[in-house]
Amino acid sequence: MNALNIFGWCANVIGLAVWFYGYFVGGTPSIVDWPRISPTWISEFMPNIEAELGMLLMCLGAVPMIWISIRQNSGP
Repeated sequence: MNALNIFGWCANVIGLAVWFYGYFVGGTPSIVDWPRISPTWISEFMPNIEAELGMLLMCLGAVPMIWISIRQNSGP
């Protein structure tokens, strides 16, 4: 396991904690109007800005792990 992989996992765990906080504890209104632009089952996951930031961290944390996996599996 290298440093990028550890960084990705840490970002995922922190993002999940922030998303849980935003999902279960009321906070500030969201940046994006999710009910207007997405189906209701998606908009329920993003009730406020904390949940949006947590989801952003989880997605950004997946990028280094996917990039490492692609680099290891490509080539001759």
